[in-house]
Amino acid sequence: MFDLIPTSTILIIIFSLGITVLAIAIPIVLGVMNRRRAQQIMATGKPGQAQILQLQDTGMRINDNPRVKVLLQVTIPGYAPYQIWKTVTVPMIRLSQVQPGAVVAVMADPAEPQNADKLGLLLQ
Repeated sequence: MFDLIPTSTILIIIFSLGITVLAIAIPIVLGVMNRRRAQQIMATGKPGQAQILQLQDTGMRINDNPRVKVLLQVTIPGYAPYQIWKTVTVPMIRLSQVQPGAVVAVMADPAEPQNADKLGLLLQ
């Protein structure tokens, strides 16, 4: 007859499958959430512009694109100008647009314009 599989082996298999599912699901869920937030800002956001005052490389790369930290001087009509640090992944082809002194278009959440997570850089 067949030997029964030990309970500990079944638990290890279930645990391994659970970890694998989480490793796949978490990045997908985070990506969907980021896309929804970006779509919401584009739909309801207030346009403005930002001058890049400082640029720092974080040392991270996402799909070979640098992740950088920028200090922005943000100007949005109807709001006082303000400075904010924002970390963004910049496509290599757009890196020349994100240099100190450059001015870029931005969209900000009108309810929280100074929230870095609700401020989008519009690189062309």
